Amino acid sequence: MTAVSDAAAQRTKDARDAAVYVAARSLAGMLFLVTYVIALHSYGEVEFQYVAAVLLVYESAIALGSLGLPDAVFYFIGRTPERAAAIVRQVSALLLAAAIPVTALGAVAAVAMSDDNVDLVAAIPWLALVILIELPTQPAVNQLIAHGYAGTASALFFGFAVLRTSAVVAPLVAPVSITFIPVAMAVLGVTRLAAHLIILWRLYPMPAGERWFDKVQLRTILWWAIPAGMAATVGKINPQIDKYTVKLMLGGEVFSHYTAAALEIPLVTMIPYAIGAVMQVRYVRLFAAGDIVELRRLWYQNVEKTIAAVLPLAVLLIVTGPEVVLLLASEKHAAGATVPFQIFTIVLLHRVAAYGPMLQATNQAPLLIKTSLLILGTNLVLTVPCTLIFGAYGAAIATVVANVPAWLLTLSRIGAAMGGTARDALPWRFYGRGLVVTVGLGVVLWLVRPHVDLGTGLRLLVLSLGYAVAYLIVGRLAGVLSASDVAQLRRWLTLGLSK
Repeated sequence: MTAVSDAAAQRTKDARDAAVYVAARSLAGMLFLVTYVIALHSYGEVEFQYVAAVLLVYESAIALGSLGLPDAVFYFIGRTPERAAAIVRQVSALLLAAAIPVTALGAVAAVAMSDDNVDLVAAIPWLALVILIELPTQPAVNQLIAHGYAGTASALFFGFAVLRTSAVVAPLVAPVSITFIPVAMAVLGVTRLAAHLIILWRLYPMPAGERWFDKVQLRTILWWAIPAGMAATVGKINPQIDKYTVKLMLGGEVFSHYTAAALEIPLVTMIPYAIGAVMQVRYVRLFAAGDIVELRRLWYQNVEKTIAAVLPLAVLLIVTGPEVVLLLASEKHAAGATVPFQIFTIVLLHRVAAYGPMLQATNQAPLLIKTSLLILGTNLVLTVPCTLIFGAYGAAIATVVANVPAWLLTLSRIGAAMGGTARDALPWRFYGRGLVVTVGLGVVLWLVRPHVDLGTGLRLLVLSLGYAVAYLIVGRLAGVLSASDVAQLRRWLTLGLSK
C-alpha cells in the first residue's frame, strides 16, 4: 500500500508541477504580448519601428541558437542522473558555441534592418552581449525542474520575462532615449547569468576529479537535440521571415503595422502544447507495446478535445479581428494590421493537435527536420513574390500557406503509424462538424457585428460572450462539446483556477 500511495503522490506532484510550469509559460507569453501592446500604444511610429526591429533581431537569434538543447537536460539527466553536473555544463557549452555564429548573423540582420529612421548599428554590441549571455544560460529553468524545483523554475521563467519587459518600457518610465533598450536588455540579462551560476554551484557542483568536457557526449547531446530543436526553431523563425521581407521591401511604416498584425494570442497555442506534453508518455508506451487500437483511440480523444477548444477561439479571433487589433495595437496601426492579423489567425485552424509528440512517440522524430525545412523552404519561395504582388497581405498569405505541405506530410506519416493513411491521422468527421459549427456561428457573428453599436472594448466583450453562449448550445446539440469538454474549457480559460 505504501508503494501505491507513494506512486499516487508522485503522480499528483507531477501533475501539479506541470500545471504550474504551463501556467508560468502562459503568463510569460501573455507578458510578451503585453510588452508589444505597451510599445504599440505608447511609442511613436519611428520609436516603435526601433523597438520592433530590436526585438525581431533578438528573437531570431535566440530561436536560431537554441537548437532544442535546453530540453536535452531533461532526457540526459533522466537517463544518467549520476552525470548531471557534467551534462548541464555540456549543454551550456554547446549553446555558447552556437551563440558565436548566431551573434554574427544577428549583427548582419541589424545592419540590414537599419535605415534613415532606424539605426541598429550602435545596438549591435549590446545585442551581441544579450545573445552571448542568454543562450548559454537557457537551461537554467530546466535544470531546476530536473532537480525537482518546478515552482522555483516557474518563478524564474516568469521573472526573466518581467526583466525583458522592463527593458522595453524603460524609456517610458525613466529619462533615457529609446536606444537605451538594448543596453537595458544586456544589463538585466546579467541576472540570468547570475541565476545560472548559482544553480550550478548549489545544485550541480562537479565531483572532485571528474571532468565535464567529453567530445563523444557533446556530440551525442547535439545529435539528440537537433530533430526536435529544428522543428521548434523553424516554428519561431517561419513567422519572422515575412517581417524581414516586409521591412526590406515595403519600408518601416508598413513593417510596424505588420508587426502589430503578427501578435500571437498565447492561450490558443498553449492548448495543443499542454495536451501533447501531458500525453506523450502514454503515446510512447502504447506504441512500444504495439497497441495501435488504443493509441488511435487516445489520440482521437485528445484531438477532439483540442478541436473543441481551438476552433471556436480561432474563428472568434478572425471575426472580431478589427476589435482585437484596435485594442492591442491602437488606432494608428489598426488600418494596416487588421487584415494581416485575420490572415495569420487562419493558421490556427490546423493547430488542432500536438503533431510533434505523436511523431516522436512513433519513432519518426527525423521527420520533424524534414517538415521544418519544408515549411521554411516553402515560405522562402513564396514570401517575396507574394509580397511583390499583394504587399503586406501577400507576406501573411505566404506564411500561412507555407504550413500546408508540411501538414499534409505529417498527416500521412501519423496515419501510417496508425496502420492506414492520412485519412486515419485525424477524426475528420468530428473536425468537419467542428468547422461547420464554428464557422457557421462565425458568419452569423460577422453579420451581427456591424449592428452592435458600442465602444471597442465593450463590443468585443459582447460579441465574445454571445459567440461563447451560442457555441456552448449549438456545440452540445451537434455533438462537438460534451459536459466534460465544457468543464475542461473552463479550467483552461482560468489557467486551472476553476475546478
